[in-house]
Amino acid sequence: MLKSITARISAERAAMAFVILASALVGRQAAIGMDAAQGVSALAAILGASMLVVMVKSWPKPERIKVKARRDD
Repeated sequence: MLKSITARISAERAAMAFVILASALVGRQAAIGMDAAQGVSALAAILGASMLVVMVKSWPKPERIKVKARRDD
């Protein structure tokens, strides 16, 4: 159980770090100067990174399936 909790927390933190990194890179390039196509592409990159965070946060936990043990007669 502890393993799944730590894996989920690390996945959430990695996804959030990805959003921060993408935003920082886009902000730096916007300060230098971008044309319209580059701006739209940068917006798509930030939205994609944000969607990754939403997917990681809302992804359902795997359900356990009860399996009946069979005895060989």
